Amino acid sequence: MPRRAPHSLPTDGALRVGDRERADAADRLSAHAAAGRLSVEELEERLERAGRAVFVRDLLATEADLPAPRSRAPRRPRRPAFAIACLVAAVLMTVVIGHPIVPLFLAAALLWRAGHRPPRLRGATP
Repeated sequence: MPRRAPHSLPTDGALRVGDRERADAADRLSAHAAAGRLSVEELEERLERAGRAVFVRDLLATEADLPAPRSRAPRRPRRPAFAIACLVAAVLMTVVIGHPIVPLFLAAALLWRAGHRPPRLRGATP
């Protein structure tokens, strides 16, 4: 399998590119211009070259002297503070009363689980 460049284009320059790859390259070039790495004139020139690109090597040439985009580290899911408060209250009440307070433990477990769920997209069906 051919090695991939940092921006996910195959390094085999003879492969043809499509509109999606051209648009992705244009987005990356615009981000470089926003970061101050390219002047407006240079951005326009490179966007024209990216729009005319037929092969991967053409797109790679437009970004050859620019740094590769940094990947973002995945965010750890946040634990809901209310779930932790329920758990602490359940443990304290269990110690004081002498027997477990089941509803508080259940509430803490459900809230904890809810904090790990990925957010649902609006309009998406389960």
